[in-house]
Amino acid sequence: MASTAEINARLDAVQHSVDGSLQKSYHGIAARIDRLPAGRAQRTVLWLAGGVCFCDSIDMNIGGPIIAQFLTTGFSDSGANALFVSVTALGYLFGGLVSGIISDGFGRKKAIVTFASIFTVFAVVASLCPDMNTLTVCRFFMGLGLGATYPCGYGAMSEFTPTAKRGRYQAWVGLIANSGSPTSAFLCAVLLPVIGWRNMFLVAATLGLIVILCILKWFPESPRWLAQHGRNDEADAQVTIMENQMRAAGHTVDVVPDEEIKALVEAAKNEPKELPYSFLFTKKMLPRTIVAGTIQFCNFVVSYTIITWTPTIFVQRGFDVAYSTAITAVILLGIPTGIAILSLLVDRWGRKPQLIIGILGSGLIGYIWSLIPVDMIPLIVVMGFILAAWTNYWGLIASSVYLPEPFPTQVRVRGAGVGNAIGRVGAVLSPFWIAALLSGPLGATGVYAVNGLICVAGAIIVGVLGVETTGKTLEEIAAPVLEDAAKYEKKRG
Repeated sequence: MASTAEINARLDAVQHSVDGSLQKSYHGIAARIDRLPAGRAQRTVLWLAGGVCFCDSIDMNIGGPIIAQFLTTGFSDSGANALFVSVTALGYLFGGLVSGIISDGFGRKKAIVTFASIFTVFAVVASLCPDMNTLTVCRFFMGLGLGATYPCGYGAMSEFTPTAKRGRYQAWVGLIANSGSPTSAFLCAVLLPVIGWRNMFLVAATLGLIVILCILKWFPESPRWLAQHGRNDEADAQVTIMENQMRAAGHTVDVVPDEEIKALVEAAKNEPKELPYSFLFTKKMLPRTIVAGTIQFCNFVVSYTIITWTPTIFVQRGFDVAYSTAITAVILLGIPTGIAILSLLVDRWGRKPQLIIGILGSGLIGYIWSLIPVDMIPLIVVMGFILAAWTNYWGLIASSVYLPEPFPTQVRVRGAGVGNAIGRVGAVLSPFWIAALLSGPLGATGVYAVNGLICVAGAIIVGVLGVETTGKTLEEIAAPVLEDAAKYEKKRG
């Protein structure tokens, strides 16, 4: 018969095992991440997620100069160019829809590598295309690849970052991503006339390959995703490395009490491990899906109007092309300015009021800007700069900070992908009404009046249906929609 000491030792071992399991459970992993100071692990994910989105920005911005060269070389005509642009946007749309299937099902890292590889391969094929039709097909798959990596990158970043710093890190990802706009302008200005459009696609493919290799070597899988899918030991190993890194750097890393984790586990004991795509459209989840699509639709319509159509608006007002381009370049300096301000202020106030005020402000400022007489150039430039900065402040909250937050880990990237896809619909459709209004009697004023109405509708939807996420853990945000979600749980075959 075992002695009392042996029995107590066995009981202690069992209790230690239970406590260890708590620390490795999904809620234990999440609580440990949220208690960590932000450090090297988050910066690694920041640069790699930003690198993925940087490639997206490069690809979006080289398209315009490339199709202009198509015309001058006789490779295509205006109709073929229009189809090229529309198919690119269509690829982005489909990419947003399929991104979450891979990311939520097979992991954040695998999804990013898969979709970045699709882009890179088809960029190489595009450089070899013999005609415009073949190139347009390649362009669809390039768009699909990058359209999918965009929500994967932002979704992964949100799962690594402590609650108090989540907004700031998401904003920094956006800052890295949006630096692709001036970079692509520089590359096209310097390289395109020298090496031609085929080699520009090879440059884009090279950037994609570099990002893929860096992700394969340094990008860690999301511990939240690992724990959600029963790979708790791997999740524990990832978080332990992060904790030890911070302790080695001189930070105090408090242990999360088991009692706190037990309470979280008990509160979430009926939460499902996996959820189907259809969960995004259930009664509790649908308002969040609608808000995700709304903020992205408003963001893409307003941002694309500023970035893409400003030179055309100036030309229609009587300025020559060179002068219009120069003025636009100064105005677009507002983009990094707005993002830089965002990185400092985003976590100081609630996401929801910032979105509402931001969306309404863009509608109002844009309309006022369109009314400024053409002979008041300084005022046009100043107001345009303010419009660009203001729009990119809230636009980055919409696309990178807030977008993934309202969705549970089980469907986070799918939810962000659907929102992003709805936004791409705005990018596909808005050129038609913008072109029609610019050629009519109202001109730019008509364009910004319609944008204003879209912004008012968007702000109302966010105000009525949006949830506040600032200062809350991702698990706190998800709890209300997961209360009875077990009935939707995805069954394994």
